[in-house]
Amino acid sequence: MKTPKVLGLGLATLDILTRTPRLPGSNESFAIDRIEMQGGGPVATALVAVARLGGQSTYLGPLAADDMGRLILAELEQYGVDMSHAARRREGASSVSVILVERNSGQRAILFQKGTAPDLQPQEVPVPLVASADALHLDGFYMPAAVQAARTAREYGVLVSFDGGSGERLAGMSDLLPLVDVLVVARQFAFQASGLSDPVAAGRALLENYHPRQVVITDGEQGCWYWDAQQHLSQPAYPVEVMDTTGAGDTFHGAYLYACLHAHWTAAFRLKFASAVAALKCTRLGGRQGIPDLRQTLEFLSARGEALE
Repeated sequence: MKTPKVLGLGLATLDILTRTPRLPGSNESFAIDRIEMQGGGPVATALVAVARLGGQSTYLGPLAADDMGRLILAELEQYGVDMSHAARRREGASSVSVILVERNSGQRAILFQKGTAPDLQPQEVPVPLVASADALHLDGFYMPAAVQAARTAREYGVLVSFDGGSGERLAGMSDLLPLVDVLVVARQFAFQASGLSDPVAAGRALLENYHPRQVVITDGEQGCWYWDAQQHLSQPAYPVEVMDTTGAGDTFHGAYLYACLHAHWTAAFRLKFASAVAALKCTRLGGRQGIPDLRQTLEFLSARGEALE
């Protein structure tokens, strides 16, 4: 079986995480068990998921030259992501988040510092790098470069995947979405992009308006919905003992794209596979430590009577 090759163009960040007895109030302090540092960012974490599952991942995006940037780089390399094409910036600060996870409820408080390193530019997108990939994964950051990369991918027959998160839609989205083959978006994004408040209607509208090969709408513990030109499917989330949902959507995107690059896997199994990977991630603190490998994922599914389709 050919090893899937995924190129990701988007955001790479650093998360500083801890579990707390409760979210603190003003002027309140108390002891915690430990503090962890893990990488984050939609595209970067999706690439880690691809690498953990056995694929080849390459990151294309800017990295600041600060201490946080060096940690971001080192961790991605530790997970097997090829960082040789990352654009190294001499100025600017890295994107960093501080995430407090309430121990019993899983509720979170997030403080973040936006990155200030210069954006990746369209002329920094190497055509041979895009053309040699099986898939290009985007998250809407560095939009002019993302659109350039998507156009190149279309020219060379490379699958284009897009992660539409739960935040506000980004400028330039109308140029990018028609270039996307695999459109996987959070429910909030689907509502914003379609103007519809019903997920089934929103999914159909995205398919009709932008003409991707497939649309998936994710909704956390409510599961996900799927559309292509022939069928509509739904997949519930797998119940697990949740420690932290940080990065669950990003992990789902990476796992789903990995599954898409196995042509014999059915749409129904792709949804089950990505849902299983995301569920297992949630059993550990942070966006990456809990991401399973391929064997662990298939064993999880087999234990629930889900066979490879």
